[in-house]
Amino acid sequence: MKTKFSWKKFKLSKTYLIIIGITATLWFLVRVIPKPSRARYPCMQAAAPLMSSFVIYLLAISGSVFSIKKVKQSFRTSKYLIGLAFILLAVLSFSIIIINDTKDSIADVLNPVDDTFPVASNTPIGEAKGLFPGRVVWVQDEDATNEDYIPKSGSNDYWYTDKNVNGIAIEFMLELAILEYAEKDNLEDAWDAIFRSYNKTHGRGDVGYTPGEKIAFKINLTNQSCSDRDRPTRMDATPQLLNAILYQLVENAGVSEQDITLGDPYRQFRLEYRRVVAGTFPDVNYVDGRGAPGVKQTKPSEETVLFFAGKDNNGKTMSSTLPQQYLDATYVINVPCLKTHDEGGITLIAKNHQGSYLKMGEKPEEQYAIAMHYSLPRNNRGSKKYRHTVDYMGHEQTGGKGLIYIVDGIWAGDSWQGYISKFKSDPFNNDYPNSIFVGQDPVALESVCFDILFQENVMDDDKGNYPVSFKVEVADHLMQCASSEYWPDGLTYDPERDGIPLKSLGVFEHWNNPTDRLYSRNLGTGDGIELKYFKNGVSGISSNKVENINIASPNPFSISTKFVRPVSISKNSDLEIYNLNGQVVKTFSFNNSDVVEWNGSNENNILMPDGLYVYKIRDNINNSLATGKVILRK
Repeated sequence: MKTKFSWKKFKLSKTYLIIIGITATLWFLVRVIPKPSRARYPCMQAAAPLMSSFVIYLLAISGSVFSIKKVKQSFRTSKYLIGLAFILLAVLSFSIIIINDTKDSIADVLNPVDDTFPVASNTPIGEAKGLFPGRVVWVQDEDATNEDYIPKSGSNDYWYTDKNVNGIAIEFMLELAILEYAEKDNLEDAWDAIFRSYNKTHGRGDVGYTPGEKIAFKINLTNQSCSDRDRPTRMDATPQLLNAILYQLVENAGVSEQDITLGDPYRQFRLEYRRVVAGTFPDVNYVDGRGAPGVKQTKPSEETVLFFAGKDNNGKTMSSTLPQQYLDATYVINVPCLKTHDEGGITLIAKNHQGSYLKMGEKPEEQYAIAMHYSLPRNNRGSKKYRHTVDYMGHEQTGGKGLIYIVDGIWAGDSWQGYISKFKSDPFNNDYPNSIFVGQDPVALESVCFDILFQENVMDDDKGNYPVSFKVEVADHLMQCASSEYWPDGLTYDPERDGIPLKSLGVFEHWNNPTDRLYSRNLGTGDGIELKYFKNGVSGISSNKVENINIASPNPFSISTKFVRPVSISKNSDLEIYNLNGQVVKTFSFNNSDVVEWNGSNENNILMPDGLYVYKIRDNINNSLATGKVILRK
């Protein structure tokens, strides 16, 4: 019988260790010998322990073989003392081989110990934040991406094009997420509630957004600098989601485009990618680390403003400037990608600000945050260890100005390179994640995403397994964000160096299980996280997989839109239009015509508010169901 190949077992084999050892050694030598400063690069720091383990392994084998030969030679010539010395050397060499040849030793370098989560379920730590404390809204829509997309190096088919991303579906997802988060019937009231919640907790009173206040975005564009050949395989922030956020801010929250700054401060914002957003919102201030026509170069603050609590491996205290747009802004919106990281385990809200780091005197176009990798999970193992990501999340100009957090899980990525792949775990079921996560509690959001990424890496042997490998350290980061009780002994997080230690930044909690995905507020057992999850529709509308159609034209519309009956649908069918609360707004029949027209009013001829609506066609002959989405913009 043919034995099924197991990637996890292979990674624990001697063959895998030898292959990895040879590759790491050659890679390190080829890169570092011509330019020794490259030894500080992340890839070189990752290769170094693999190379050293392999070299020690080879030296031990060589030493044992040499010693055995010398023992034989010494006894033949009656040099017994020398022979005994070589026996001891052989024993030592064999001991090194045995130590380095165990599966546990290999696993310590390359793999996790086990797949159990590092903390108990439903035991919240910290203080929940937000309009509804600890609330996280997760919206998933399988129509958001093209499930047939194949990430292939050298392809001309890019993941971010409209062929592969359904902008209408993403607009619907974001609208649903914002409405459900704020528990409002329209986006104007929802955004007003979000602004008021922030302002009340930041000593600004019970006020909403005031025209003229500036908003700075921190998005993730790490892979904009990769080669053209690799770009079809490596994800960044989804431009269609950025469009949806900008639209709501401008049209519903009343923010002027000129008061918005958007970009990844020290990465590249490539033209062909940026035009997807700038084509719709040309007056937004776009920034990156280089500057180009249509995009400004990020200006760092004139003074050092971020002071890290811990010391690097040389005993040096680190500090940083921050992008000036953060200091000028009243609010910051952090939009990280749903990604794992080969040194950080996960890279979400806190680590997204690794792209905000710039040492005083360094140029924006040369920004390189390798100096801050020393405290990442891979490089600082264990609990109650210094985590500079806590400083990122807590600084008054970064997390301190966090109006709302929107985690982009439309595609998701494996490792810092953001390699695109489908998710095998439930509820993704071998499709792309097609998800967004919204909330005002950054720790709660990271907790939910950590649960998801952990479970996905347990289920998929082909992924890097980083959230599992560094699970203790990721949990350490989240616990320290949540409560000073878990800070390293003798260390105080005070990133402004104003003598005021950080307070709880949010609540950390592990769900009850990967199937139900319930937290303490869902269960009514504690004051931790509340997760509201929606898939393929809205509350009150079936989330079962049905045929998805796009028959409304124009879409979006301002005066009226027409629905043309698909040939696969019989005339004996009804078209129902729903609002996002799952209430039927209008009902039509195809009995007398193949085309029905909707002017945006309800059954009482009252014009409905702008927004997204879901339409469903029920075929009474074939007993089938089809659904689509339409946007009303007056």
